[in-house]
Amino acid sequence: MKKTKIAIIGECMIELSGNAFSTQTQSFGGDTLNTAVYLSRLLPHISPHYITALGLDEYSSLMLQAWESEGINCSLVLRDKERLPGLYSINIDDAGERSFHYWRDNSAAKHMCQHLMFAPNIAKIMDVDIVYLSGISLAILPIHDREILLDVLATLKQHGATIITDSNYRPTLWKDQIDAKFWLDNLYRLSDIALVTGDDEELLLGTEHTPAQEIAGRLHTLGVEQVVVKLGAEGAMWSIKNGDMGNINAELINKLVDTTAAGDSFNAAFIAAYSQGESIANCCAWGNQLASKVIQHKGAIIPISYIQTLITNMEQINEK
Repeated sequence: MKKTKIAIIGECMIELSGNAFSTQTQSFGGDTLNTAVYLSRLLPHISPHYITALGLDEYSSLMLQAWESEGINCSLVLRDKERLPGLYSINIDDAGERSFHYWRDNSAAKHMCQHLMFAPNIAKIMDVDIVYLSGISLAILPIHDREILLDVLATLKQHGATIITDSNYRPTLWKDQIDAKFWLDNLYRLSDIALVTGDDEELLLGTEHTPAQEIAGRLHTLGVEQVVVKLGAEGAMWSIKNGDMGNINAELINKLVDTTAAGDSFNAAFIAAYSQGESIANCCAWGNQLASKVIQHKGAIIPISYIQTLITNMEQINEK
């Protein structure tokens, strides 16, 4: 059965990219926003909701304009008159090495659960089919607000929503490994589908060379019904609780250019295929196809022309 109402919860920040000692380019970036953009491109008729908070400043207004131009539904984006969007920089040195710096401690998105309109906005999507978020969506929140968000997910799930998550584990966002595992495990307990990266799960657990089946097994014990472990050049492994499992090979590529948003784009194509009633194996195949296009170009969001074939194919699936 097709699922046509999708909501994505997360944060988008102002991005500065380049050499800090010369010229940097300003744009916008965020893991869940990347997923929302690619999902909207693949299934423009769905117009996914993006749930976040922005300020009333020029940067926030530019973000909204950019998202709306991509067909994203921004009707639930909160505006905070007291705060600004977060900011991060990607410093690229003369050797091409990248380092990241973040300024997000008082961002509007960090405090979105405290906004007076957060609860009323959530009430508007009680009929939502799919909710997607990442561990970053949870990590940026104060502890009490994490509890609020988990309660929201539980309520939406009770109303029939499928909860899809990606840990996207970033150690610097958490107090420590124990803290991260506690909250991410609680998120997994509410999740119907987990789209995780093998490297992230190993980093979270402090292990090495962990078989994908073992990663999936741990998440199944937490209650996740369907698990996908993204394995980079090795493709993806999928597993259904008390059921089948399998592997989908990665797509062949001519040249690896930039892995930014590889996982985010995989998630978008997976969700697009899943929303159209495709099998978990086909969803993974779609994820691999889009990710393979993205990593052959610079930046998180590549020109739409490079994925036009995928868009056409997805439209044909939708017409069936």
